Amino acid sequence: MSDLTNSRELFIILLAFIWLFVLSYLYWQLSNHYRRLIGKSKKEDLKEILDGQLVKTNEVAEALAETEKRIHSIESDLPNNLKKVGLVRFNPFPDAGGDQSFSVAFLDRKNNGVVITSLHARSGTRVYSKPVVRGDKGNYELSEEEKKAIEEAKKSIYE
Repeated sequence: MSDLTNSRELFIILLAFIWLFVLSYLYWQLSNHYRRLIGKSKKEDLKEILDGQLVKTNEVAEALAETEKRIHSIESDLPNNLKKVGLVRFNPFPDAGGDQSFSVAFLDRKNNGVVITSLHARSGTRVYSKPVVRGDKGNYELSEEEKKAIEEAKKSIYE
């Protein structure tokens, strides 16, 4: 019976050493984590560290709310932005050069925008712009090239 008692005592002592080892390892991990947390903040009190993190979290939340407002504003303006582009190159003077002149139309989703025409000649280049309202002329007559540029723009959409 003495051997049985000795083996039980040995088993209990071995179990106690294993338990002590596990607790020591967990304490070491927790201690390292705490030292890393304290080391970056240069503060000794965990409450101060957590208060600082709470302040930073609130600042980030406010910045995120402001960013969301800006994104919403940009998204609400998107339908008004220029989405369609049409370009027509042409030669207005048959006796001179190639297709150096052009008309380009920039339109939004509602086909409002502007058409810009550049006429290139030997003596110089002239640039004209005219408003486009609902895909049609405003108060200005449009040339054939300008009308073609507007039609090309109506066919294209960039999103």
